[in-house]
Amino acid sequence: MTRPLLARTVLLLTTLATVASATALAADAGAPAAKAASKATTKTASKAAKAAPAAEAAPGDSPTPAGDSGPPPATASPMAELKKSNAALDKVLKKDRPDWSPEAELQRSEVRKLVGSFLDYGELARRSLARHWETLAPKQRTEFVSTLRELVERSYLRQMRSSPNYNIKYEKEEKTGGEATVVATLNTMARGKKVAVALEYKMLWKDGHWVVYDVLTDDQSMLENYRAEFNKIINKESFDALLKRMKKKLDEKSED
Repeated sequence: MTRPLLARTVLLLTTLATVASATALAADAGAPAAKAASKATTKTASKAAKAAPAAEAAPGDSPTPAGDSGPPPATASPMAELKKSNAALDKVLKKDRPDWSPEAELQRSEVRKLVGSFLDYGELARRSLARHWETLAPKQRTEFVSTLRELVERSYLRQMRSSPNYNIKYEKEEKTGGEATVVATLNTMARGKKVAVALEYKMLWKDGHWVVYDVLTDDQSMLENYRAEFNKIINKESFDALLKRMKKKLDEKSED
């Protein structure tokens, strides 16, 4: 399965930005480009993230407390919540709407709402910036989370019209306090051949339900790749430069 197809497929199913989406932000600076999106590039970015202990070991990468919701009930199943969310998303996406119609805009709004209900953008942003998060003012944090959310949503909505046939087999869940891992396999077709992609969802119990903050595809972490590229840009330039680059991506015209 080619890496661009894998990235597109996982993006559609997990509604998270993929490795390709993350590395695209650094492409103009000569970082591994998402347009190349090769398996070797993905592994390089992942290794780069693991080779930056200062960024990963920082306070910004520590788990977020469960907050006022307290520990999860024994009956709270992260796998059941994922199944429910994906089923609701599939139902919305199966409705064929002309892109220009009011119904299509309503559909996009439904998708944003569903994605936002189980993808914790704040947690994804905080962990992806790691130690750099601690240096930001509240206004900068809010702006970064908002910009990251817009990028993820736009990347996903761009793919809505080209959803491949697939199915996800949820295999097991493991819970440790307020954190959980759900293991699954994505089955799809690529160039006429059956392809199985290993998925691993990383989740937290927050505000009374389970939320996703990372997805591993064939052992490649979306979060680690975000962290590696963001850390590289901030260290070489600045946080403001990273944010400016992200906003520039948003200003670009959508590709049909």
